[in-house]
Amino acid sequence: MMMRILAVLAVLVSLTGCVSMEERRAAFYNQYDPFIGKTADELVKQKGVPTGSYTLSTGGRVLEYATSRVVTRGGGSMTVFQQVYVPGKDGGTGAWVSIPVDRPMPSRIDEENCKIIFQISPKNIVESWRSEGNACY
Repeated sequence: MMMRILAVLAVLVSLTGCVSMEERRAAFYNQYDPFIGKTADELVKQKGVPTGSYTLSTGGRVLEYATSRVVTRGGGSMTVFQQVYVPGKDGGTGAWVSIPVDRPMPSRIDEENCKIIFQISPKNIVESWRSEGNACY
């Protein structure tokens, strides 16, 4: 019983540090929205050289900032407690005891990527931005 209480407390403590998806999205948008209306030069000074760019026939440009990484999750093992019946001496009454058992955890490999794409006007002003990918925020 004590182990269950400790497990529940551990989960509750770990959840208090979590940030909601809405908070992550808001922080992500707050990071890029301030560039709208600024010059592309200001964008490049703060974010660095883009990973890609394209000049439009209208004279505007598209600047792309892309990140990608491969992440391995899981693997290893975790200890769980298994109930085992231990018979009593000479056929007497036995008892249930908990013994630690290592259980393997499957591993998986994920590719995480994010592209931030800025639309730049012919007058070199950031007009808008959008994101694509599974690891932007």
